[in-house]
Amino acid sequence: MAAGVVAAFTAMVAPPAQSQGLSAAGQVTDLPRSLTSQWSIPALSEGAPRGATTLTAVPAQSAGPQPAPEVVVTGLAANGIPNVALNAYRVAAARMASAKGECGLDWSLLAGIGRIESNHGRYGGAVLGPDGSATPKILGPALDGGQFAYIGDSDDGRWDNDTTYDRAMGPMQFIPTTWRSYAIDADDNGVTDPFNINDAALAAANYLCVAGGNLRTDAGQRKAVLAYNHSDEYVAEVLALARAYATGMPVADLPLVGNTTGGVPAPSGFYSAPAAPGPAIGYRDTTSSPPEQTTAYTGPSAGGGAPTAQPASADGAPPAAGGGGAGAAPQQGSSAPPASGQAPPATSGGQPAPAPAAPAPAAQPPLPVPSVPLPVPAPAPAPVVTPPPPPAPVANLVEGVTCNVPGNLIPDLPNLPVC
Repeated sequence: MAAGVVAAFTAMVAPPAQSQGLSAAGQVTDLPRSLTSQWSIPALSEGAPRGATTLTAVPAQSAGPQPAPEVVVTGLAANGIPNVALNAYRVAAARMASAKGECGLDWSLLAGIGRIESNHGRYGGAVLGPDGSATPKILGPALDGGQFAYIGDSDDGRWDNDTTYDRAMGPMQFIPTTWRSYAIDADDNGVTDPFNINDAALAAANYLCVAGGNLRTDAGQRKAVLAYNHSDEYVAEVLALARAYATGMPVADLPLVGNTTGGVPAPSGFYSAPAAPGPAIGYRDTTSSPPEQTTAYTGPSAGGGAPTAQPASADGAPPAAGGGGAGAAPQQGSSAPPASGQAPPATSGGQPAPAPAAPAPAAQPPLPVPSVPLPVPAPAPAPVVTPPPPPAPVANLVEGVTCNVPGNLIPDLPNLPVC
């Protein structure tokens, strides 16, 4: 029986067709539970109790997974990426470009997985040291067949400290069986360590290239990520995060520190098993790292976000490019289009022509005459002349008594009428 197992295992560890061109793998010292690669995935759940959740050979997919909402993706990316992790992702992608250029892996896909799986090595308050090692060690829950697929212990607790069940390990959450298939010493320190993000990121990069083939295509990326974890929701979230990191994380001017050339081992053993079949424990973790040790996420544009939407014009035309609507000022470095029927301004020697003089202001029109007639004042009333009172009647005129006779010798009495 043992000889048969060894013979079957010898045939099984031959590198898969899609891994040709990679350097030979090292020797695997522990035997898998399955005798052929065809049985490898279900065989991981051998010994599961009745009613337990188990792994299937082919991932169960639901039709048309919806992409993760933008607000969710932005929230997950908002706490940036530790510099050590970002460098590990980029070095791993560069190394795969050297070893397997047809794969076309971008660092952002590794970052999407790293965020979902362990919050880039910060899960539960863990810290990535300068050498890439996570302290304390990051371990997922026991894969006991309850909420997650059953995978009994396969490493005698060597890596995951659990001698009953397997647990996912490290920043990229490899289970022990899949780690043995892809383990690699990325930082050349003589140790293959699933808890070191340099080793784990390069192992994950190799896994994705083997599982997905051409990762320059959406189909290849989906195939690779679905192999990593058999969940459509997981795939949608990882790919949305990868797009966010690719457009919102400036890396062009950052140095690469590490080995970016040379081959990688061809996978062996359970190379087609899921890398991380357990829960994505980093999804809800919001642990941050010190700003000076973190590369910030700046959003999908240089300005830190998408331009503000502008309403359409009255004729239904879309707003002008650059976020301005009708009548908006031109953006810096651009000029406003000429009015209809006008030629564009002439240039000389590549320099813009001087701006035309401003036109003289138009004469102001006269003020309109009010349509309501102005009020005319009423004429002043004529003065009333009061006639003097008539003289009192004189009953008897007696000279020198009641009247005066002018010119006679008798002196006139004052205040008497003429007789």
